[in-house]
Formats: sequence, C-alpha cells, structure tokens
Amino acid sequence: MATTPKQKAVFDYIKNYIDENGFSPTFGEIAQHFKYKSKGTVYKHIKALKLKGLIRQEWNRVRSIQLASKRKKTASLLPVRGEWLSDGLRWYSPPYILTGIPPDIVHNNNSYLMLVKTSLLNKHHILKGDMVVVQPNTSEHCSGKQIVENKRGGTTLRNPPWKGNPDQIVGQISGVVRKY
Repeated sequence: MATTPKQKAVFDYIKNYIDENGFSPTFGEIAQHFKYKSKGTVYKHIKALKLKGLIRQEWNRVRSIQLASKRKKTASLLPVRGEWLSDGLRWYSPPYILTGIPPDIVHNNNSYLMLVKTSLLNKHHILKGDMVVVQPNTSEHCSGKQIVENKRGGTTLRNPPWKGNPDQIVGQISGVVRKY
C-alpha cells in the first residue's frame, strides 16, 4: 500500500531512530521532531502505518514500535487440531500432526490449524481444502472472524465483537492457508 509523504517521513524517522538507538522513539519524541503540537497527530500516522503493515506496536507500551520486517518469527509449525465439516467441528486427539506455514500469519504460539472439509465457508472466501489459522482467544485488535458453535453443535463465523455467549466462541481466524 502507498503511504503519504508525511507517513513516509514518520516511518523513516522511526527506522533511523531504531537503527541508531536500538529502541523506538516515544510519541512525544516523534511529535517534537516534526514540530507537531499534539501527540494525536503522531497517533494517526502510527495507526496508518500499522494498518499498512509497515510497523507493529504493543498496546499501551512505551517504545514498543517495531518494524514489520524485523518482526520475530514466533512459529512456523502449527498443530492440526481438527477439521471443519458441514455438520460442525471434529476435534483430533493428541499427538497432533504439525504443519509448516508462513510465520507472518501466526500471531502467537497458541495458534493452531483447522482443515476445512466443507464448501459452506465459500461466502467467506474460505474454500474446501484450505486450512484456517485459529487463535484460541479472541482479541479486539484482531479483525478476523470469530468461530462460534451454536447450541445444536453447528459452527458458524461471526464478525467481532460478537455479543453472544462467550462459551460458544471457539477462537478467532487470523489467517487462511491455501495450497496450490
């Protein structure tokens, strides 16, 4: 995605600051460097850079900005814990088969894979034969669909934040792996 000239300037400043100091600048330091009167302007640029995938930042932490290219690779082998059938989820028993996937779609070491063996998810652009990367916990900061089991044992996808019974939430999809 293209960045605006001001976003590019903020990104370059952050990159150079990290290269020189080994840690990221604070919002106040960025505002002072660009002579912004408000940290809110910095926040808007940081938010845009995060949405474009150029940087990462831990919520509510000072000096936590990281360049996306320098992100730590948390995992590339995930367990396949079950399959998604037309009548619901079928869970496997341990030991699980480990499958290698690109590490940039894994957000934590608790993630796992579900094999998709139904065409019911086509409307969500998830095809039969795909594997979905599932985070067992849901996050307000993740925009992936939530996997929800209904009382009859069926499974569906809901947009977050779903306000139903939290015990019905299986997890949140953070990525889809499709093999060609």
